[in-house]
Amino acid sequence: MGEMRDEAETRDEGETRDEGEASDEGEASEGDGRRRRDAAATRQALLEAASSRFTRLGYDRTTLRDVAADVGVNLALIKRYFDSKEGLFKAALASTPRFLGRDEEFPSDRAGLAEALSHQLSAGAWPEFGEHPVLMLLRGSGDERVDALRRKALDEFSRQILEASGEGPAGEDDERLLRAELLVALGVGVAVVRSAVGLRPLRDATAAQLAAPLREIVDALLSPPADDR
Repeated sequence: MGEMRDEAETRDEGETRDEGEASDEGEASEGDGRRRRDAAATRQALLEAASSRFTRLGYDRTTLRDVAADVGVNLALIKRYFDSKEGLFKAALASTPRFLGRDEEFPSDRAGLAEALSHQLSAGAWPEFGEHPVLMLLRGSGDERVDALRRKALDEFSRQILEASGEGPAGEDDERLLRAELLVALGVGVAVVRSAVGLRPLRDATAAQLAAPLREIVDALLSPPADDR
């Protein structure tokens, strides 16, 4: 009888210990997952706050201390996630949505390009940024490395324009790239005039109102020469 009781107690203790260890491991795993989620959420909040400030104030006038204060975290977290102000700016550029739409919606011809641009340039198209995020690329920084990032982003956007228009890749001296850059400059001008001047009716223009004139502009700039058609 004593031996049976000892065996039962030993078995119960082992099962209790195993359950306790499994519970501890489960709680630790949940804690790790929660910390990872919190870290990802904090990093995203810092990116959003930085993007808003870079867009509204430019690189020079945006401080890491202000970005940290916007999110309510310690300044050291920015340095942990992004290393430096330049790193934060680079990450903010990379996190900005593709101006012409998500990959599965990327336009494949001039009509689709004009429609995409009409939405991207319409009033209130970027409520999460306050203003059009392309403004982030226009504020001077005085830092050549940062300015190189800005030029690179605008160049990539111009090449996206060519891709979306159905044209093949362009070389550095290709006239098609110049035409795409003219279209990018038009979009930038719309963002600047709306932000700095508030010129009406452009300030309040909807996607539907912009679609027809943008289609004419896209066709005029990006249609292949008559002898290539």
